[in-house]
Amino acid sequence: MASAAAAGAAASSSSSQPVRVVVRLRPFLPSETGSAAAPCVSLIGGHPGSEVTVHLKEQRTSRSECYKLDAFFGHDDRVRDIFDKEVSAIIPGVFEGVNATVFACGATGSGKTYTMQGTEDLPGIIPLAVSTVLKLGTGMLCSVEISYYEVYMGRCYDLLEPKDKEIMALDDRDGNLQLKGLAWVPVRSMEDFQEAYSKGEERRNVAHTGLNDVSNRSHAVLSIRVNNDGVTGKLNLIDLAGNEDKTRICNERIGSSLFALSNVISALKNNEQWIPYRDSKLTRILQDSLGGNSRAVVIACLNRIEYHESLYTVRLAGRSGRMKQPSSSRVSNRARVMNHDDGNIRKVLFDSVVPTAKNILRLSSQDEVKTRGIKKVILPSSTPCKEEMSELPLSKACSPNSSGMVIDDLDCHASLEPKTPMGACNLVGTISSATPLDKLNAHESNLMESLVQKYLEFLNVASKATASERNW
Repeated sequence: MASAAAAGAAASSSSSQPVRVVVRLRPFLPSETGSAAAPCVSLIGGHPGSEVTVHLKEQRTSRSECYKLDAFFGHDDRVRDIFDKEVSAIIPGVFEGVNATVFACGATGSGKTYTMQGTEDLPGIIPLAVSTVLKLGTGMLCSVEISYYEVYMGRCYDLLEPKDKEIMALDDRDGNLQLKGLAWVPVRSMEDFQEAYSKGEERRNVAHTGLNDVSNRSHAVLSIRVNNDGVTGKLNLIDLAGNEDKTRICNERIGSSLFALSNVISALKNNEQWIPYRDSKLTRILQDSLGGNSRAVVIACLNRIEYHESLYTVRLAGRSGRMKQPSSSRVSNRARVMNHDDGNIRKVLFDSVVPTAKNILRLSSQDEVKTRGIKKVILPSSTPCKEEMSELPLSKACSPNSSGMVIDDLDCHASLEPKTPMGACNLVGTISSATPLDKLNAHESNLMESLVQKYLEFLNVASKATASERNW
């Protein structure tokens, strides 16, 4: 009873999640039974129907990483167990118009093709799924068709009816993706399926790699299309090409499409608004089966004695589930720039002492104003150069008006002529065309005393403003 309840909980969870990433450890091969290598993949913890923590550790260097994934199947679990707990839950939705996809990813020799195809005695995901679809369709007014194609070197080729030209992925007038030229074969029994599928499997591209003499170098996609009383749904069963590190294979590069698929899966797992479907041909073709109300199951097949290949596979399949340390709060670049500019403005307004000719400012020890340095002030001309333009609004902001308040109009197109503070003698209009330095030389002591008093008042106000800002 407990196992049945656990299986029901797992099936309910798998049917509600848009993407599930599970791990399968393949059993030891007869040639590996005598190997003394310790397993590099282990399960730390988890409960049925909830996430599990997968631990990968390299025995030689003690390097280790942990990932949170949706389910874990050890070497003692059968492919039938994966189908019953993960795949069977998404098949009924196909009869209701929901598209679904099952991926098998892994390095060469990790057991992904065996997981999808199986043997005559132990069927894999593909024959189990086709058999289930045919059984569910019995007694219904529905038709079942299959297509089998491969994505090789960024091109799509039909495996059931070979053609000279590649299959083109185009959008119809309703915005739905269509594979122009792809053949669909009706299937009414498992015998019909086996006959068509075996012919297509013989045409799939294989090649020699640095890891295996015969390795599948293309992504093989078996699509099962169900038309149930006018409602069409599709189930894609995909055997991906080996996702070895490209430095370890000796022929064409296939890592880019796998990485693009990994980006799509990660975006779907994280509920991101933008899904990068168009980054590869494979994700573009599967756009209508990934996202929205579609369902997907990713089976990461691992060889438990190959640390690097297992780590590479889990990184691609479970990027969104990697366990990370809590990150500290970070300030955006725009906020940094604003804070930097704000600090510069405060430094110019409140931390500088404006010098005058002949060092006329002499502050006594009783004054509350504290000087932090003396900066050179250049009076703007009528046609300032580009290097000076950034300083002009600040110099204008530092010019007090008649009420003693700082002018906050920082329009760069305003008049750039510096304003002379009004003294007790009201000498503003006496010399209209002279510069402030000429006025100082003309009026000498009276104007100097007036300037000294006004500068002291301005610096006192600035000191108070700085103190109030610190209290913020």
